[in-house]
Amino acid sequence: MQVKKIFLASSEELKDDRRSFELMLARLNPQWRPRGITFELVVWESFVDAMSKEGLQKEYDKAVQECDVFVMLFFTKVGRYTLEEFETAFADLEAGTGPQIYTYFRNDFVLTGDLDENVKSLLDFKARLQALKHYPTYYRNTEDLQWQFSRQLELLYGEAGTASTEITDATSQSKIGEIALLLCYRQLFGDTAGDKADATRLSVAVLRASRQVRTAIFNMAQDVRRENWLTDKHQMERTIPVFEALVRADPKWHAPHGNLGYALKDRLTPDWQGALQSLTRAVTLRGDRVEEGRFYQYSRALCLIGLDPQYAARQPADAATRTAVIEALRQARRELDADWEQVMDNPDATEIRSWLELNGSPRLR
Repeated sequence: MQVKKIFLASSEELKDDRRSFELMLARLNPQWRPRGITFELVVWESFVDAMSKEGLQKEYDKAVQECDVFVMLFFTKVGRYTLEEFETAFADLEAGTGPQIYTYFRNDFVLTGDLDENVKSLLDFKARLQALKHYPTYYRNTEDLQWQFSRQLELLYGEAGTASTEITDATSQSKIGEIALLLCYRQLFGDTAGDKADATRLSVAVLRASRQVRTAIFNMAQDVRRENWLTDKHQMERTIPVFEALVRADPKWHAPHGNLGYALKDRLTPDWQGALQSLTRAVTLRGDRVEEGRFYQYSRALCLIGLDPQYAARQPADAATRTAVIEALRQARRELDADWEQVMDNPDATEIRSWLELNGSPRLR
């Protein structure tokens, strides 16, 4: 029986998350023992609170070096000892002798009044990770953390390689769902470009998956797009193959069309034409359910402006383009209703405001 040691580091504020992580491993062990593997969790609470000759922190560092996997959770701060444990693990990893490293950032609401000077440690650590080209995985709650890390264990020690993602006529529906989720997770959260899922396998798995699984995949990809479209476009762009697969699997479901349009529009190099086509299709499929996809028409207007050669030359639009943009904006104003003025004050609306001014500020009512 192989014993895989997992060192878990975090600040005291995530005590409940650490406990949830420990319970997850306890539930996983009975499933992994028939595969010849068991997981042993190492946390700082496990150590005897007594000083060794070199100091208790040195004992922690030795434990880090002896582990197979190092997991770090952080939220509003990063403690000095947690940081030291990370640096120990990273130094060993660079030397080729250290554990696999995973960092998870809890992406949750926090009251600004609860923040103190310790928040600087969080900002410094995120900058440190960026310098190392190691990007944390975001989790929203303990269930999300459990699911994401259990998938990583499959990638590390299970049969999650190329052969296990093949789907045949004999593959059960539950296995197809598992493969689809695994490939989408790999596409969205793999640490490097090389970790991305094979596009053909991804498309086939999503096509064969159940509607319930496709809905879970859509929600996961939509969250990644929403959380990263402004701050991390590289991460956001990883959602595009997932939405493309969902569109192929369920061409009459408007939401994947709409989110694909948003993602193509918000790329580092926008695909205005592709985004416009996806958003127009989403509007058609959505019909009168304007509460769903309230930004479809607003985003269509941005695409039309992006495609306007006259606007690129800072000249008024031709008649056909002017009519199309104004109609999209009028629809957007109706659908956004009371939120319209606030939306138009956002930096994202700069191009719309400029286009309107260049074209005589037409009325949108």
